[in-house]
Amino acid sequence: MKKIIILALAAFSFAACGQTKVIPYEVAHNYFLRNNVTEPVPAKINSQEEFAHFFGMATFMGKNGQPTPIDFEKQFAITVVLPETNHSTEVHAGSLTDDGKKLFFTYQADVTAKENTWTQVPVLLIFVDRQYEREKVEVAGK
Repeated sequence: MKKIIILALAAFSFAACGQTKVIPYEVAHNYFLRNNVTEPVPAKINSQEEFAHFFGMATFMGKNGQPTPIDFEKQFAITVVLPETNHSTEVHAGSLTDDGKKLFFTYQADVTAKENTWTQVPVLLIFVDRQYEREKVEVAGK
């Protein structure tokens, strides 16, 4: 009887784990939110035109100076754009999961207590292969 209960619990655990799938992604570097953007940025961007409306490239000299390339025929972007702040803020990617109906992306924002004399709009972009695309994307800080 004890073995049956343990097997049933194990089967239930595996079934529960199978409902959510971890999705691979690439963190994008060297992009910024354009100064003329006044509307909210969508959590998911599917085209180069829409992406270029919201984001510019921040190219600089040296190693890793080029923006991460994206091919919108094969990929889409998930965005995190936090409100403008005068505190140094770094946004770190967390997990991207698929429950079969929607994608769920988590991030963590590290904010310094000291105020700066300048402001920034913290941005995090990830690029995801279209094979994992879902209509709905939820983004949440942890």
